[in-house]
Amino acid sequence: MALQQIPVDSLNQQSTTSLSNNIKAQLEEEGAVIRAAHFAGAGGNEVVQRRTGLIDRTLREAHGLLSYSGRMPSLVAGGGYGRGELNPHSDIDILFLCRDEGDRNRTPELLYVLWDAGMDVGYSVRTVKECVSLARQDGKIRTSLLESRFIAGDRDQYGLFLRTMQSDVFSWKSSSYIGEKVIERNAARHKYGGSIYLREPNIKEGEGGLRDFHTALWIAFVHYGINSLGDLATRGVITAGQYAVFLRSRNFIWRLRNELHYLSDRKNDHLTFDLQERAALDFHYRDSAHLLAVERFMKAYFIHARNIREFSNIVVDRVLRKPARRWFERTTVLGAFSLVGRTLILRSEQACNEEPSLILTAFELAKSHRAVFSDHLKDLIKTCRIDERMRRSPVAARSFLAVLDNPDGLSETLAVMKELRFLGRYLPEFRAIQALARHDYYHMYTVDEHILLAVRKVQGLWNGSDPGLATLSDALKGLKKKWVLVLAVLLHDLGKAYRHDHEQKGAELAEGILRRLGVDGDDRERVIFLIKNHLVMTALSQRRELTDRKVIADFSGLVRDRVNLSMLYVLTYADISSVNPNAWTQWKAVLLQDLYVRTLNHLDRRALAGEEDKARLAAMIVRIKEAAQGRFSPETVTGFLSAMSDPYVLSTSLNKMLDHMSMMQRLPEEQLVIQHRHYPDRGYTELTVCAYDAYGMFYRTAGAIAAKNLNILRAQVYTSKTGVMIDTFQITDPEGRLYEYEEAWQSVLRELRTSLMSKARPPEPGQYVSGPKLMGVVTPSVEFDNEMSEVFTIIDITARDRVGFLYQVTKALYDLNLDIVSAKIVTEGSRVLDSFYVSDLLRRKITEPQRLGKIRETLLAVLEP
Repeated sequence: MALQQIPVDSLNQQSTTSLSNNIKAQLEEEGAVIRAAHFAGAGGNEVVQRRTGLIDRTLREAHGLLSYSGRMPSLVAGGGYGRGELNPHSDIDILFLCRDEGDRNRTPELLYVLWDAGMDVGYSVRTVKECVSLARQDGKIRTSLLESRFIAGDRDQYGLFLRTMQSDVFSWKSSSYIGEKVIERNAARHKYGGSIYLREPNIKEGEGGLRDFHTALWIAFVHYGINSLGDLATRGVITAGQYAVFLRSRNFIWRLRNELHYLSDRKNDHLTFDLQERAALDFHYRDSAHLLAVERFMKAYFIHARNIREFSNIVVDRVLRKPARRWFERTTVLGAFSLVGRTLILRSEQACNEEPSLILTAFELAKSHRAVFSDHLKDLIKTCRIDERMRRSPVAARSFLAVLDNPDGLSETLAVMKELRFLGRYLPEFRAIQALARHDYYHMYTVDEHILLAVRKVQGLWNGSDPGLATLSDALKGLKKKWVLVLAVLLHDLGKAYRHDHEQKGAELAEGILRRLGVDGDDRERVIFLIKNHLVMTALSQRRELTDRKVIADFSGLVRDRVNLSMLYVLTYADISSVNPNAWTQWKAVLLQDLYVRTLNHLDRRALAGEEDKARLAAMIVRIKEAAQGRFSPETVTGFLSAMSDPYVLSTSLNKMLDHMSMMQRLPEEQLVIQHRHYPDRGYTELTVCAYDAYGMFYRTAGAIAAKNLNILRAQVYTSKTGVMIDTFQITDPEGRLYEYEEAWQSVLRELRTSLMSKARPPEPGQYVSGPKLMGVVTPSVEFDNEMSEVFTIIDITARDRVGFLYQVTKALYDLNLDIVSAKIVTEGSRVLDSFYVSDLLRRKITEPQRLGKIRETLLAVLEP
């Protein structure tokens, strides 16, 4: 379809409107054909070229028609359009290259035509002289002009423009320009997550995105004076093989960007969770035995993004490469290697072929000397054959475990192992989790990236930079064989390559690795123990009452000794804190440390536990009486202590007991006492409600809190022997942060008092809630545990999170005549994992199968979204 010629000497309003309509019709008609081609499976390169060609043709024809009424400025494409890289909703950047004021005055005619046609055009109007001046002042303008491409007008003028830019701009301060681009790119990578392996990557600006390719192209253009991407291979900057890999990966990313633009109906480079399943379907991925189609699709994306990043790094490294050796650099011979300055060089290439285990020696030396590999050594590591003989080599195993035994610089070394394709070849079991992102909203990184981040967390503990993690640092530094822990961290999620039971699957895979490495005896048992149980401390600390001595006793029996406990403690921290930037909270830190300390004490005094508890109880009673002097009468203190249970006295802090005593003293007159206190060091506010035994108080309180869009982390119910209830809630804002707005808290307290005193239904939750909808499938479940607690039935609930969830569940438990003694609340992305300690109204466990079945049926009806 061509634009209709307008046979007039001077365009009037009617004719320009007709031209705009023709342009709009052409873009819609041919755009629809290109869109259909994409969804029929056209490659990214094909769609980009067709889209660029359509815009080129449209602009040339419109420019030509307007030229009938007089000379027009030349049209020059810039930016992505200049590169010939137009995705469906990409910016169309045009330079109107003017010779004089007459050209400049004709510019609006074409712009109005294009805008009226609905084209989103970015433009600049400049002479050649102005281009030179502005490009020397502004790096972004200089970059845009690097990518210029002639569209229509005076070719001689464009030739002059190119010659002038080359002589006066492109070669001007080239090293400074290259340095600025490298800094700019590194900053953008960091801004967009600092990793390829993000759960929701930005496919343009993020690491491994198209901007990596663009940066390499800009730098190569300035440094080498090349005119096309293919010139990089011709000049030997990259090999033909690297060039072919890059083209395939760029084609994939281009096709994916086309997909995002079409699905979003706008320019969009953010591969969000909700778009991934549709993209996987359109790219014809299907479920496999162990992976969902979307997981296979994302794995492919991460591999292509990795290839883009490597291409960029190769080009940038070649441009920035310094001389192999400087006169002042000292050479040190290290066996088969030489250390020149900080660069490690293999002295004989043949040595690597004869003894591949030297590769691990290279990593050991680089780590201990803080050295970097020469380019030639990197290439050798990438291409050297790793066979079963090397994997079973005791020499190689000793070097590998030596690398793991010192946390200093460890994560960087493992990252290089992964980058040079060594880790997955030496440990083949690791390959299945490389670039693998499980399809859930909670985990931000791929499995392999999560593991390397976990190692980095261990390294951070070793460096001891965070005083808030002192207990964890002490636990790590007290270990004699740190490599056992680090090996367990490295292998703990191997089972994620399978859909179910990843702890058990991971342990089975680790068995083969340990045999090859020659790890046996207690060391082998510890690694397997850690992998099998790496989720246990998380579950216990967040879903069980740690004041229950049976919980601690059972867990102590599982870990058996201090070494297993310390290793599991550190592994649990590393695992949680590497899930996403917000996964590790002060609240989780307090819970995990509490479990660790209680278990440590139990292991140290197991034989004397009963006697020590009696002594601790007597000592605590003395402390309470001393602290209460002057505030409470002796009769009040004695009455309080006789009304509260021994576990309460043993497990509750002194200050909290004094607060509770004060609230109980006020109760006869006030009937209901409510107070709140902020704990900035713990990251939450504690709300305490004291009333005479009021059945349903828990769910009413939960409803009032939910109505204010506040998040309940944990809830605890104390009931005295005299029938007084003290309900305690740890509360944050919806993002898990401390909420300190006192005016808002006063509103919470007023509504809560109204709800509890009048027995009125709490306000409906959700009226203040806003924010993005969480994606992901969660299968509701209700499980009962009558073993962990000697007194209560524990109900474990898994469901999709939603506003007012806790209120709805606790209301259902209330209607079932169940008394909630405590609740543990856990939220992971779109999933909630809540545990409730309950009894019947006679304070008994629920054990009858028929009643348990009724409870499950009722709760599942509530849990369905």
